[in-house]
Amino acid sequence: MDWIDPHLQKVIYSSIVAVVTICGHFTTVLMATDTTAVNSGEAKAQWNVAETNALLAHLLQNICEAGDGRNFKTSTFTSAAATLLSANLLTASPPKTNRCCRNKWNSLKGIYWEIQNYRNVNVSGAHWDNVHGAGINGEAAWEVFNNYVSSSLIAWTLPLPSDIT
Repeated sequence: MDWIDPHLQKVIYSSIVAVVTICGHFTTVLMATDTTAVNSGEAKAQWNVAETNALLAHLLQNICEAGDGRNFKTSTFTSAAATLLSANLLTASPPKTNRCCRNKWNSLKGIYWEIQNYRNVNVSGAHWDNVHGAGINGEAAWEVFNNYVSSSLIAWTLPLPSDIT
């Protein structure tokens, strides 16, 4: 491509990199999206606080079965689903399956690690506590939080409430 202007060559290369990056992000989002429930007509699992607490209690009881990354085996999630069913905590949606329990665990882990990342941001104004969350008050605090969210994976996974933006 010696016959192309060097500036145009840079534009073409950067455009190709941008398209490949967008395709990579889109592929990641598609892989993280569970479309089987939508396609098969299954009702989506809805979790209440009691079910979530019971799942966490069961996983904590069986923590020795978790690997280094705190990934549990399918048998642990199967026993968690059975525990949830026997506890009769269901208020909405069909009974939870081992797949529902695994998805909920992975979702909770993701939220936990996003909070840890936000807490470790070395920017003045970044705040988190377990009672009040980010406790965002004032324009400067919103700016710090919005900058973090826009540069984080959380922007791809969690929709922001419409009143925030």
